[in-house]
Parts: sequence; C-alpha cells; structure tokens
Amino acid sequence: MTVAHLGYVGALVLTLACLFVVAALVAIRLLKDRAERRRLTLRAPVWRHVLTLSTGEAEEVEDAQARLAAATPAEREAVLADAFALVPKLRGDARERLRDVLRVWGSLDAALANAASRSQVRRCRGIYRLGVLRDPSGRQAVLDALADRDFAVRRMAVLAAAAFPDDVVVEHLLTTAAAEPRLRREFLGSIDRIGSAAVPVLRGALSEVTDDPDDNVELDRRGYLAAAALGLVGAIQAVPDLEAALDHGSDTLKVACIYALGELGAGSSVIALSGPLGHRSPDVRMAAARALGLVGGDWAVPALATTLHDDNVEVARAAANALRRCGPRGREVLDDSRAPVALEVVALAGLGAEA
Repeated sequence: MTVAHLGYVGALVLTLACLFVVAALVAIRLLKDRAERRRLTLRAPVWRHVLTLSTGEAEEVEDAQARLAAATPAEREAVLADAFALVPKLRGDARERLRDVLRVWGSLDAALANAASRSQVRRCRGIYRLGVLRDPSGRQAVLDALADRDFAVRRMAVLAAAAFPDDVVVEHLLTTAAAEPRLRREFLGSIDRIGSAAVPVLRGALSEVTDDPDDNVELDRRGYLAAAALGLVGAIQAVPDLEAALDHGSDTLKVACIYALGELGAGSSVIALSGPLGHRSPDVRMAAARALGLVGGDWAVPALATTLHDDNVEVARAAANALRRCGPRGREVLDDSRAPVALEVVALAGLGAEA
C-alpha cells in the first residue's frame, strides 16, 4: 500500500471518528433535554403543593401534605433539591411542615448515607441536608464531619452545625475554627445563627485565656474567636470578660476584644479602652481609638484628644474620626486642635456638608 493510500485511509478514519463524536454529542444533548423536559413536567404539579405548605389555608395545607406524602419517587426527585433550598427561606410552621414532608420522603436516611459516602460531593450534600432537616439524629454526623479529610466538607459541617445550638456543638465549632483559621468566617456565621445560646461557651473560652499563665497559643486563638463572636451576637453580659482579657494574650486577641467592646458599646468600657491607646502596637492603639468612637460620649473625648498627636498617622487619624462621633464635645476638640489629622478630618467633614 502506497503512502497516498495510507493517507486516504487515515483521513477516512478520522472523518468517521469525528462524525461519531458529533453524533454522540447530539444524542447526549437530546437525551438531556428530554430528561429535563420530563423533570419539569413532573415538577410543576408537585411544586405547587410544596408552595401551598407555606401559603395555603388549613384545608389546602392538609390536602397538599397528603398529596406530597403520596408522591412517586420520580416526582420527589424532581423537586427535592428545590425543596431543600426553600426550607431556609421559610419561617415558623411552614418551615416545619416542609421538613416533615422531606422526612416522610426518606431524606433523613438518604442524607445520613450521603454523609458517610466516599464521594466528597455526596458528603457535602448529605451534611448540608442534615443541617436543613435539623433532626437530632443527624447531629453526630455533622460533628464527625468537622474532622473530615476534605476542606469543603469541613466547611459545610461548620455551617450546618448551626442547626444544633447546644454547648457541645459550640465547643466543637470553636475548637475546629481555632485549629483551622480559614474557617473563621464560617464559624462566625454559624455563631451568629446560634445567637445567645453560644455565649456561655464563648465566655468560658475567654476565661481560659485570662487564667492561663503560659500564654498557650491554642487558647489564645480560641479566645480571639470567642471575643469576635461575643461582639457579633451582642453579648453585653460578656463585657467584664472582654475587659479582663485585654491584659492577657497576644495583640491579635487584644484587638478582637477591643473591637467587641466597641460593638457592644457599653459606656463603662471607656476606661478599659483608654488604656490600650498607649500600647506599643499601632494596631492595638488604632483599634482602641475606633472602639472609643463607637462607644462615644464625653468620657471618651480626653483620651482621644491626646491620641491626635500619635506617632503613627493612621492611629491619629482613627482618633480624629472617633472624636467626630463623640458628639458636640468631640467636634469642639477637633475644631480647636492644630493636629494635622484634626484639620484633615474637619476639612473633609466640611466638604461633605457642602455636598
């Protein structure tokens, strides 16, 4: 066979292979479109009943529950993902009714099975659905997932754990976030959802820092997270713990406690926040100046006025901006000051007023 014949044969084989691939892609597309049309056809009537659980009258709700309980496996699968996505958006009885329907459909057992799957995606899906269902039997699986080998699953577990607001769960969340700093945002989001139920454990974590003579790094991280969370949930009862922690631990912990005291806004914290204005770290001094501005009031003005001449311009600028938030007395000090940052803040405020 000549080289030309080999070329023709090769070209023919390649052409046939391309045609086969194109035909296969078209067939796959057609099958997917057909499956999606079938899913939408099944979904429409079932989804109406799902929505009736939250918007219908009592009799309509009972009919919808009965109809959903009798749904076929194909009908359930058509709306399952959307139903799980809807649960967090509902409130009160409507949310519980939809959760009950999902349990009747066997979603709890399926979620537990997925949580133990070898697939990362299935484990994430299972943990998410356990958090949505909020069934006590799923609590341990979520806690176990906090130590999962994959970060995505651990992250999902931190978020899902907010569905089980008790001391043990908060302790696990705090330990997990302290060991893995990149979970800080998820930890704070979950604590925000848990709310005041988390306060006792968080205060305990701060107490561990103040009682520790060895400046343990792990305890310091726990204290830092606890302080940030206490400010987030508005735990005004934790003000003494936050003030006590200012004399312990790392600068990072001090900054977290200072910002938490600023968010809580207790007038009694002015004295405690004035001390860090003389700290060696500019970050601590800046945090204290900003926090005093959040607390406000005449009592904060003398301490902030002395900080207008801080060696670090950002600290001085933070003090000037804080004085503007301290009412007429603070603004009077700014107007009378010759400090560059005071002149800057006054000028910017004047431009804003003219605009």
